[in-house]
Amino acid sequence: MIEIDRMVLATDWPAVRDIYADGLATGLATFLSNPPSQNEWDRAHLPFGRLVARLGDAVHGWAALTPVADT
Repeated sequence: MIEIDRMVLATDWPAVRDIYADGLATGLATFLSNPPSQNEWDRAHLPFGRLVARLGDAVHGWAALTPVADT
């Protein structure tokens, strides 16, 4: 069963980055061509409202709040 959990950036970032990169590869989500660094991503998202969808120990999705969209 998939569980919604708080994102722990220090440990969840590799999976979040991979999912982000998969979204970028479609060309539909943003004009960016590469995922941001962990620090760039952290600065661009609010410190609360960061969630992951876990199935066992694996992250299968994420959501995070931003104050505004840059693009």
